[in-house]
Amino acid sequence: MRYTRPSERPEPTEHYIFSDSRTIVLERGFQWESAPDRNPIELERITAQCAVRALAMLCEGLIRPLTFCATRNWVDEYGWPADGCPSRGNWFLKTPQSPPDARPPYVDPQVVETATVDERSMLTLVDRLLDEPCEAPAGRRLAWAEMLVDHTWARLPEPDRHMPNDELRIDDHDNKLRRVVVPCERANGRTWVTTPETSVGYPFLLAAHKSFGTVYSDGHEYDEFIEVVIHVNWSLWWHAGEGRALLDQAVDRLLRQGWRYGNT
Repeated sequence: MRYTRPSERPEPTEHYIFSDSRTIVLERGFQWESAPDRNPIELERITAQCAVRALAMLCEGLIRPLTFCATRNWVDEYGWPADGCPSRGNWFLKTPQSPPDARPPYVDPQVVETATVDERSMLTLVDRLLDEPCEAPAGRRLAWAEMLVDHTWARLPEPDRHMPNDELRIDDHDNKLRRVVVPCERANGRTWVTTPETSVGYPFLLAAHKSFGTVYSDGHEYDEFIEVVIHVNWSLWWHAGEGRALLDQAVDRLLRQGWRYGNT
């Protein structure tokens, strides 16, 4: 193998995979005063469905999710996480197009296959997670804990500019690689890209979970908060330009639905 001097390394590209993702945090509060007698599992369903719809709205026109993970746990009477874990606590949704090595971050998943990871299939999985029978210990009840969309394709902004030779190349700083060829696919008149084989840095990672709330100073009392975190792993959608505009449009859709920025 020929030795390559540092001065002979390929020139860096315009865009790169971040060593640490950039994040945008959004949150939403819920008031239960209007439903004091409602079954707690139905309140869980309301927040879970709200989280799923937020993830779906973020994906619209920007992200094609290939997997979806949802988990459940025990909480005490105040909604705080409790010791132990319910059976079948980790559910994983995948498609025939999901990467062969796609795995949830937790062990012993209940794997469900679907044609497409979309709002409907995610809602169906969450309903199964909440409805799957399990006997709660004394003083405990079932709750959803976390949702993840972590294997993704993303819409390439301005493909004519970024693909002059019909291919996209990007720098992977974590692996000290330059000009890595990025897998591309054209669908519905758009160009989509995903992680190179050399990297685990998918373009986006989306997460949803319960939170304590940070910015609600509007005088209202909220009983519960959920939080959505957008992890942006590639500079294409972070720095100013058409890619960032696509991301901002996705965030604006949530802001118009009552979500607010949380602390990052």
